[in-house]
Amino acid sequence: MCFTFAWTGWEGAAHDCCIFSEALRREELGFPHPTGNKYYLVDAGYPHTWGYMSPYKGENFLRARTRQLRAPTGKKEKFNYLHSSCRNIVERTFGVWKARWSILRDMPTFHIDTQRDIVLATMAIHNYIRKKNTPDMAFQVAENETYMSLLDGEGAPSSDGDNTFTNGENTIYWMAMRDLIATEICTV
Repeated sequence: MCFTFAWTGWEGAAHDCCIFSEALRREELGFPHPTGNKYYLVDAGYPHTWGYMSPYKGENFLRARTRQLRAPTGKKEKFNYLHSSCRNIVERTFGVWKARWSILRDMPTFHIDTQRDIVLATMAIHNYIRKKNTPDMAFQVAENETYMSLLDGEGAPSSDGDNTFTNGENTIYWMAMRDLIATEICTV
């Protein structure tokens, strides 16, 4: 539950995907790309491309009206369910971070340079606390399987439309890799 990369200073209206694409493009930022056949799990708002595996679009196992879970059916829903479960650690990390640092809620009154410093400083302190393995109530609560962060349900990208960026064979390879994993999930 640590932060591995932060790029502060973007306007709040900037879409995550735009920032992500720019981080991938600019080598001088030192963005930690996955190597070999490893990949990061990304949410539906990000590209499904080499090294970054997004869920299938439109394969939801949550009943929209009642917000109740039903058992996922079919390989795509099962894949998305497990994908979501694995990505949950990211949401938990942000939830712990925002819950711990109330100053993050009051930053609009600060100058942008101060806001950047606050974000980076609180992330660094968050990582320090986590890496020191000291007993910490915020982390213990977030590690509970029933934990729901303050971010849950807020700002989630829509699964309408297909935001997949295409870059030739890389995209085809990763789509096939995702299909293979989804098929293997159903045969276990």
